Amino acid sequence: MNGVNKVIVEKNKFQMDGNTVLAAIEPLKKRRYDDLETSKKQIINNKKLKNDKRKKSILKSIGFGFVIGMVIIFRYCMIYNYQQENAKAKNAIDLLSKENDSYAVDLIKFSNIGYIEKTATTKLHMVKPKVSDIQYLDLSKSNLVTKEKPQVKINNGVVSKIKNIIF
Repeated sequence: MNGVNKVIVEKNKFQMDGNTVLAAIEPLKKRRYDDLETSKKQIINNKKLKNDKRKKSILKSIGFGFVIGMVIIFRYCMIYNYQQENAKAKNAIDLLSKENDSYAVDLIKFSNIGYIEKTATTKLHMVKPKVSDIQYLDLSKSNLVTKEKPQVKINNGVVSKIKNIIF
């Protein structure tokens, strides 16, 4: 009988107490838990990627807005500089116009022979000419004729003919 008990003990060695169905579900639960963990990690990674994409798009929008703002500010600065240059040019034109008006008044004043005579005698100490000192010139004919120099022509005959033939 000792041999029979030995077999029973060996059988009892591999025997499980309780329901064997619960033991089989235990690895499935662990596998489901692992699957859930990996899916959570994937969801978290996907959310991070979406957040990163959203942040990148927001940063791109901010950068694009900044660039457009800088271009607009640059253009306004250029327009402001042009306006200042325009105002300076208008001021210079006004100043030159006033100077021209002043010169026109001076021309009118100097076209008066009485004023010219008075200035010549008082400021420049000139003397009024006498009637006997007056000389009249006829400017209708050309009094200033230039004399042309006669051109010298040297005729060497044979040498000039050869020269004319060659050239």
